[in-house]
Amino acid sequence: MNPNEGGVGRVSDILAKYFVSEGHRLYYLNFEYDEKDNYIFPAEIFLLPDTEFFSNVNLDFYHNLLYQLSIDLIFNHDSSNNRSKFWLNTGKHHAKIISLHHNDPLYGLNRRSDLSRGLRGFLFKTFPLIFYYLKVLIKKREINYLLKKSDRLVLLSDEFKLQIKRDLKINSIKIKAINNPIISYNIQSSDIKSKQILFVARLELSQKRPDKMLKIWACLQNKYPDWKLLFLGDGPDRTNVEEMSKSMELKNVSFEGFVDPVPYYKESAILCMTSDYEGFGLVLPEAMQFGVVPITFNNWISLKDIIVDYETGILVRTDDLTDYVTKLDHLMSDVYFRNRISANAINHAKKFQIDKIGLKWIRLIEDVFKE
Repeated sequence: MNPNEGGVGRVSDILAKYFVSEGHRLYYLNFEYDEKDNYIFPAEIFLLPDTEFFSNVNLDFYHNLLYQLSIDLIFNHDSSNNRSKFWLNTGKHHAKIISLHHNDPLYGLNRRSDLSRGLRGFLFKTFPLIFYYLKVLIKKREINYLLKKSDRLVLLSDEFKLQIKRDLKINSIKIKAINNPIISYNIQSSDIKSKQILFVARLELSQKRPDKMLKIWACLQNKYPDWKLLFLGDGPDRTNVEEMSKSMELKNVSFEGFVDPVPYYKESAILCMTSDYEGFGLVLPEAMQFGVVPITFNNWISLKDIIVDYETGILVRTDDLTDYVTKLDHLMSDVYFRNRISANAINHAKKFQIDKIGLKWIRLIEDVFKE
């Protein structure tokens, strides 16, 4: 739940602080926790005692804690993975449950890359409709299970609601959409920005694709020797990414690790994102609030909520590196173009500030308890 270590942590931290400020008692229940973490969390932390997540010891601890703390409402942050089954099992306790889906709930439904090799690849090419409908059945079962066990399922965009209704034929009043919140800062448009590009993400090749960012930078670094590229974040592939940068002989590239991104947002001109998919892309409105111009592959449908192409940011054709290089080149070379988008981005990002998103959460919670 450390906000400097990933999007889910930041969202959890922002919401937790907001709920506490509104007078609610709030607690964290974690499976793992780094005791050396010196971040000051907004809530008391409880830890499951057993190293085997799904053990009866952990389940008994969870159920007892619900009674001990007189819990009225559970926020299940694990809706996108199998751990959700644990949190949704409340035994005989009657706490309300809101499940948050922090990712694209239908990711993989229309993508074929995971089936491109070996026997599965052959079978997919031979029987594509069979594989598609199998994936539809699996996704439908996942969503219906969440709806059965939860009082609300909160997605990150109305676009996801529409997609579930269209592709899975699921239309439930329990499904709601609330955008991710950002901390409120009162920022004014500024023409004074460093020639600095940010890549803010977990360094993970399978989703965030920092390797693509390195390839893009390789095409532009010699044309712009006075610009820098900064990677903010850490992750399982950091060593690999740093070695790739060295082997490609890239210049003016820095790996900053887990840091508070706010000081970097204040001075940087551009934010690059190269993810294959996201649930929302929280760093986009975070950076936009400070006048940082975002550019990203148009790879997930909730981007419609955040970026109006050439108005509040730049959208690149899906997985088209050449198009990315061309559009980033334009951003880097034309300061007037950047400044226009920067001013628009600041105004657009205000809709995601916690004082506005928080009210949507309060109304949702009130509706849950009226039932």
